[in-house]
Amino acid sequence: MIDDQITLVKNTVSQARDKLSSGKIYQSLNGQLENLVSRLSRRSKTIVKPVDDGDTALALMQKTAEKFIQVKKVLLTDDQLFEVLRQLASTNPAYRDRGAFYFLTDLISNKALSPEQMRWMANYLVADERLFGHILEPLNDGVFQRSFSLLVLGQLLSADAQIHFIDTQLRDRIINQVIAYSLLEHDGRGFVGEKGWAHAFTNIGNVWDLLCANPSVKRSDKILLLASLLVGYHNCPVPFVAGEDSRIVAYLANITNLNEIYEDYFLRVLKFWHQGLTAQMTVATEAGWNKIYNRNRLLQVLLLQKDSFPSSIIDYIQSTRDYLN
Repeated sequence: MIDDQITLVKNTVSQARDKLSSGKIYQSLNGQLENLVSRLSRRSKTIVKPVDDGDTALALMQKTAEKFIQVKKVLLTDDQLFEVLRQLASTNPAYRDRGAFYFLTDLISNKALSPEQMRWMANYLVADERLFGHILEPLNDGVFQRSFSLLVLGQLLSADAQIHFIDTQLRDRIINQVIAYSLLEHDGRGFVGEKGWAHAFTNIGNVWDLLCANPSVKRSDKILLLASLLVGYHNCPVPFVAGEDSRIVAYLANITNLNEIYEDYFLRVLKFWHQGLTAQMTVATEAGWNKIYNRNRLLQVLLLQKDSFPSSIIDYIQSTRDYLN
């Protein structure tokens, strides 16, 4: 059963999409999302069920890859595809990263899957069980399932730009789910010991950039995507030290140059962040300091790429740069 707090976030996202589409809540959007995230409470840690049959799935991937080289054709049943997708939750990078992710990327980029299979994959990847599993709990291995679901989704979105297999209904579902995910995710870890890359916020940046470039995504949805990313980033209690800030800045450069409304919205959020800093009397928690330095690193990276941004954004950041030290 899905957690009541996740349901609340999903319902809020759906309502915000409707209101933005009709020209409402633009000015109050950031404040509403910040309040929503600040009210979320963390749940007790539960066991993340290990993924089994990694060797069997890896053997299937190797056999299928060899056959593709020979005959340039892949015939995978839905059950076989499911067994590969399951490995995206593995804590073993040989099964998850170098296995399932590389294999699925090759299939997608070589157009070896049918449009029906790719639609099925997209629906699978954005299901509640994939994007929200263990997301409200303390840092845990569930992050691999969540992050790599988003990573493979990015591959599907790239393919859709060429062969257009994602219909309006599926696109709406993807947008609803990933926005809710970005507001709920709080695991900002990069490389996690022997388990390899988590990189959730880097993968958020990848997917957001692809949706930003998609002309079928409405302007109001692009505003909400921008808003949710900024709120999620701003509230992450984990330090970003593995290039997340650079990936997010690349997305911000693209979106703020797309239309003045995104430039205006980002500028509003920057002012909100600055007002929050000046109003804070003391910071006494590790999470609080991590959030401040995450913000500072993001803006420092942004200033290094100032030629990629509208002048209004650069001028404002430079006028408040005393707060970047």
